[in-house]
Formats: sequence, structure tokens, C-alpha cells
Amino acid sequence: MKNWKSSGLILTLIMIFAASCEKSTDINEQGTSPELPPFESMAIDFGAFEDSGTSGKSTPLVYDNKAPNGNWVFSRLVVGVWSSAIYSTLAVPVASFQAAFSQTPEKISDDTWEWTYSVGGFTSDYTARLTGQLTANGVAWNMYVTKLGIEGFNDFLWFSGNSALDGNSGSWILNQGPDRPDPMLRIDWERSGEEIGSIRYTWVRELDDQENDDLFRNSYLEYGLQEGTYDAYFSAYVYDTTLQSFTEVDIEWSRDTFEGRVRAMAYFDDELWHCWDSNGDDVACE
Repeated sequence: MKNWKSSGLILTLIMIFAASCEKSTDINEQGTSPELPPFESMAIDFGAFEDSGTSGKSTPLVYDNKAPNGNWVFSRLVVGVWSSAIYSTLAVPVASFQAAFSQTPEKISDDTWEWTYSVGGFTSDYTARLTGQLTANGVAWNMYVTKLGIEGFNDFLWFSGNSALDGNSGSWILNQGPDRPDPMLRIDWERSGEEIGSIRYTWVRELDDQENDDLFRNSYLEYGLQEGTYDAYFSAYVYDTTLQSFTEVDIEWSRDTFEGRVRAMAYFDDELWHCWDSNGDDVACE
């Protein structure tokens, strides 16, 4: 009798284990799509340094060897270079990524999901195909864009990237465009809580539009959060065509009041901070 009870117990455990495995298998087969990295991992808000409050400035990637009149104006010039790269030169892939957040992905293999949709906001018709593939170390992302009509192209790989399994860090590589399918911008990002804690844009293009060595290669702009009155910062390292050398610019500001300060030896001829108030007007630093 004891042996019968033991056999019955073992049989019950086997049945429970089998049911559990079947349930787990079903869940694995159904799967859930990987979480998209935050849009800000590609395009942070540059609004504090735009006089119109919107993105899309066209400041060329070049600086004079003296700061213009106005500490905030100078800072806006520095930041505007990168805002222009994101919202003008690379507007199509950035908009394509942003549009993915309103779409529902389809599972196309055991470890890969695909988002397919049209991209609005342009005079030409674009469609995007974003894939996310689970790997041992995270998620591998690829964005393919198709343009219909004149000068159209099909399934151009406009950017790729990786994000950690916990969704708190990653990187992107954005290519210049279908006519010049070369890496142009690298983005490395980390999340702090519910927002981006740090991000670095690095200019990685090897040749400029005239097929010469791109002098701005390895220039970067880093954004981050910090403690104190000025709770956000930009650190820029950029090649200056006039000085024919790389220069450094440090910018700090308050995300609440928009007060800030800038420091740049090559442009102000000193190592001091130069401040502005909430209206963007120059003030003495305290």
C-alpha cells in the first residue's frame, strides 16, 4: 500500500511537471516582443537651446575662433550642430524610429520581431521595417527604409544598434543615406530611472561629401544629468576649421529655469564660466 501511494505521488508530480513544461513552452512560443529603446536614446530634446523651441536648425559643423555676443547664443550654436545632424541630415531614420512606437510588431522567427509601417511627415512616401532580434547579450536592432517614387530606394539599412536586456543602455550607428551608405553618427546611451541619464553623439564619418578626410571625425557631444543647480550638461569636443585643431566646450544649465553657463578657453580667451539668466541674457556668474 505504501508503494502504491508513493507511485501515485510520483505519477502526480510527473503530470504536474509535464503540464508546467507545456505551459512554459506555450509562453515561449507565443513570446513577447523586445521593448523598444526610448526615443530619447536617439534624439534627446534640444529645446532649451533653440530660439524657436523646435528642432531642426541648420548650423554647419564649423565654429569661428571667437564666441558670438551672448553666452546662451554661443551655447546654442555649439548644440545646434548636433541638433541639425539629428533633425535635418538624419531626419528620415529618426522619424522612422519614432513612428515605431505606435505600431504592433509581428514575430517572424523564434527570436526576431518586425515592425512594418509607413512614415509620415515627408513629401515623399517612406515605409520602414524595424527588426529586433533577441541575442544572448541583448537585442540587435536594424532599421530598413524604402522610398517610393523619384530617386527611390528599397530596404536601405539606415541604422543599426544594440540594447541591453534590461533596456537601460545601448548604442546606435546611423548611416548618412542611400547615396552614401557609410556610418556617420554613433550614439551611446544609458538610462537613469525613466529618463536618459547620459548620451554621447560621436561623428564617425571617415570622408566628407567631397571625398576628403572628414576633419570632424571623432568630434563628440555628450549630454548628461548631474546634481546641483545646473542639473544637466553638455560636453563638446569639436574640430575647429579656423584653429585647425580640436577644442573643448563645457555647458551646464538648469532644466527648470533654463539658467546656465558655458566655459570654452578657445572662444572666450579664459577658463572662466560665462553665465546667462532664464531669458538667455548674459549675467555675472555668482
